[in-house]
Amino acid sequence: MKKINTLKLGPDKALVKSKKRYFVGNAWLSDISAHLKIQGEKTYLANFSNGARTKVHYHQGGQILVVTKGTGILVIYKKTNINRDKVRIKKLSESSLTKGDIVFIPKNILHWHGAIKGKNFAHIALNIFTEKAKEAQTIWYESDFESYATKIK
Repeated sequence: MKKINTLKLGPDKALVKSKKRYFVGNAWLSDISAHLKIQGEKTYLANFSNGARTKVHYHQGGQILVVTKGTGILVIYKKTNINRDKVRIKKLSESSLTKGDIVFIPKNILHWHGAIKGKNFAHIALNIFTEKAKEAQTIWYESDFESYATKIK
């Protein structure tokens, strides 16, 4: 058995640097799965300061968010393909997230999550592997968060 305390985790600097282009504002990650040697899913602690958020994305496997601090938001989109790398998006739902909330986002659902303006927010993200026990990829998009999204390569 391995044990860690998320209150004592700080940013994994190499991970933050490699993922920085997928966030808007000041956010950082810590790889819980590496600390605990978890296999079968990737688990992260994500911290968002003052309105910081992810860019629009989806996961090839489902994702569970466990809110550990603050006030955040989850926005879900419907997407319509324009071409291979660009999609039209339409907001389907917007959910407030507060400490203690747990949400499941099914695979291939376009979304973003993060802090609301003026607030800090943190969650544990469990990124579930695909049915073939492979690490699920996250597909990221640049977006205006309202009408379109273009795949980041």
